[in-house]
Amino acid sequence: MKLITIIVLVLVVVVGWFVVVPLVAPGVTEKSVVRDTQVVMGDTLDMCNQSELALMMYDNALSANTSDTVILKKKGAMLIKCGRANEAATIYQQVLSQNPGDTTALIKTGDSLVRQGNLTEAIAYYDAALAINPRDANTLLKKGDAYLVMSVAETNNFKVGKITDTGVTGSQAQSSAQQIETQQSYQNAMTAYQKAMEIDPKLSLIISTRVMSATQSQVSSYQDILNNMNS
Repeated sequence: MKLITIIVLVLVVVVGWFVVVPLVAPGVTEKSVVRDTQVVMGDTLDMCNQSELALMMYDNALSANTSDTVILKKKGAMLIKCGRANEAATIYQQVLSQNPGDTTALIKTGDSLVRQGNLTEAIAYYDAALAINPRDANTLLKKGDAYLVMSVAETNNFKVGKITDTGVTGSQAQSSAQQIETQQSYQNAMTAYQKAMEIDPKLSLIISTRVMSATQSQVSSYQDILNNMNS
């Protein structure tokens, strides 16, 4: 019922838009109004957690201009939500081909690479974004998360992106907790986390929880951290 109500309200606005806009802004074309309406519908559906429908709206909006970077970034975000990280990475590359310094596209490319398990490449994109905006605490958090997952994978001899179903004993977990702290990737994670907390102290609890999870229960924390990243 809530979704229907929101859509009805959007449709009312759209009808009003078609009536009012030609009167107050004669230069605005019907095609641009349709495109903007499709984007608004996509945004509304996204807020209602209707990712597939939102993606369809953004695709329709792009039919008018396939190189519109604003809509492309919206589409990329929906593709990630829909679990289509490979396609999202391609969309963000299209954005970066037009504007290599687009920090949103750089960060989201990193996010899509994390979803694919390509942590080293993801960190490179986060670093590129941080070179432009070094005080972005959320990107520093993402970078720290990527390094932390990498350190867990290295400690447990996992192939990045793969999780085994084998459990670990208490003594094994304790040994892994000691080993993980010697990894360079773990130290890199702590450096990124420290910078993030200096900029935004509210991240301290989130970071502490993730680090404790990683050092106390290696197998489960790998998947937990990966699931919580880029949310």
